[in-house]
Amino acid sequence: MQLSQLYRRGVLRPLDDCATQQLSEFRVESSTRVEWLPILNDDDFASIWQTGILQKINDACGIEISDYEETELLTDKIERARQVLRSDVAMTGAAVPFFQKLDALLAEALATNNKVYFVL
Repeated sequence: MQLSQLYRRGVLRPLDDCATQQLSEFRVESSTRVEWLPILNDDDFASIWQTGILQKINDACGIEISDYEETELLTDKIERARQVLRSDVAMTGAAVPFFQKLDALLAEALATNNKVYFVL
């Protein structure tokens, strides 16, 4: 099935080689092993998007995270994305817990040399 059918609105990190292969093709099986950081509803997505952090990650990493798109963040860009997250020290509000969890997911992806997938 398409990636967005199973993991709509969230960020994914593959946990094994099979998951890495499937995610790179933007298709998955229900048994695919991933870490999923969900965005549970449209209001949460709006709060996250309005911070401008995802747009700053786009600019820093040369990618296009956007609504209704599936975007791959390559391993060589993960540290840049983490720097963007950590540089916005004035960030407050409902999106903060999401970005803290995203930073942890990115750290794990970096440590395991895995790509990250945004399915928004």
